[in-house]
Amino acid sequence: MRNIFVLIVTFLISCVCLAQKEIILSPELKISRLTDEVWVVTHSFPWESNSLIVRASDNELVLIDTPYTDDATEQVLQFINKEIKPKNITAVLTGFHIDNLGGTRCLLQHQIPVYGSDRTCKLIDERSAATQKQILSWLQKPEQAKYREVYAEMKFSKPNHIFPIEKGLLLKKGNLSFDVYFPGESHSPDNLTVYIKELKLLFGGCMIKSMESPNLGFTGDANMNEWPVSVKKVQEKYPDAKWVIPHHGNWGGVDLLQHTIDLFKNH
Repeated sequence: MRNIFVLIVTFLISCVCLAQKEIILSPELKISRLTDEVWVVTHSFPWESNSLIVRASDNELVLIDTPYTDDATEQVLQFINKEIKPKNITAVLTGFHIDNLGGTRCLLQHQIPVYGSDRTCKLIDERSAATQKQILSWLQKPEQAKYREVYAEMKFSKPNHIFPIEKGLLLKKGNLSFDVYFPGESHSPDNLTVYIKELKLLFGGCMIKSMESPNLGFTGDANMNEWPVSVKKVQEKYPDAKWVIPHHGNWGGVDLLQHTIDLFKNH
């Protein structure tokens, strides 16, 4: 009987701890505490997408990608300023799709430096209208009307700190280094990964699929020949990664990279 009681108490404590790690900002927006330094922001609008908050020091914080919208990004910034209280915030964008940079205008309005590649800027110019049209075509059901209204009015904003995609970027903030890497084309022509070696954390973005993903998802902008080659390069470059964060679905370990490669066998 005592052992059963201990198990029940342990289970209840675990549930409380898990609940404390997940902060609900709205029915569509939540923040999950991954480590002392890292939070995963998940925005479902209506599709689930992950971005990242990384505390580099007491004074420095880095955002990797944004939620889909400016409103959701504003909510995230309010959480950051209330709960983390950094002096400086910097953002990095890993691609031109709306789940990478939908909240960029909000960041710029707050005078937050936003880093992105020259190719991302070029693709915003060339493909943002087509991307917006594609999104609206997916939102035809009556219950999706509120999403359609938001996306119909959305404007794509470019980063204000541009780097050559082929060179990548090594961003040092606080106690951490952020290795922004372009291994080649993949899910889109400009998808980047971000590796934080001190945390052994890889933000794989849309290039990497979660373990529960049965397929490659949207491939309208993908380079299907180069995508698995690019993932292999990431796999070889960061073999010590402990955490891998995909843009959609649950995070895990380096096995997500092999899973992504394996999906091409059945495509």
